[in-house]
Amino acid sequence: MQKSWLMKKKTFKACLKVIEREGWKSFTFAKASQESGIPLSAFKKHFSSPTDVMIHLFQEIDKVVLEHHVASENLSTKERLFEIIMERFDAATPYKPVLRRFWHDWLYTPDDFPSLACQGYYSMVWMLEVVGLNPRGISGILRVQGLITLYVLTLRTWLDDDSPDLGKTMAFLDKGLSKMEQAAVWLNNFS
Repeated sequence: MQKSWLMKKKTFKACLKVIEREGWKSFTFAKASQESGIPLSAFKKHFSSPTDVMIHLFQEIDKVVLEHHVASENLSTKERLFEIIMERFDAATPYKPVLRRFWHDWLYTPDDFPSLACQGYYSMVWMLEVVGLNPRGISGILRVQGLITLYVLTLRTWLDDDSPDLGKTMAFLDKGLSKMEQAAVWLNNFS
């Protein structure tokens, strides 16, 4: 089991190296195999498609957030969401160069979208769970969809924000959460 986990880690790192250097649309397992010296069969054992590499990356970010999150007391819903999204960006920071390359190329690979959209959906479900918001039912679906939209828009800002304090990212996220908060109040008036 340990050996298999270690090989998955090695193949994953090799894939990320190629994506960072050559971009998402140019990535192939053959290039990762050639660069790393790891047999192509090892990549096949751990990843059924290139999309699986990015799904694994998003799951790793989820895992880091869920393992390290310590809820601050007496925060509003908006503040809890702000905190968890910023923690997610902190967890993604080591992968920022890879995510930049991926972001610029993924629209050119529309066949990847369904799998990546599903993973994005479930990542946001977990972020809602960790802050104590129910992601189920009609209101849960609206929460998840709203958070996905805000996260993707904020991600664009984060990818271009190299400031140490991430001021632009935090300002964008805060403004977006304020709009979501207003929309939630408006929707509650009709329920």
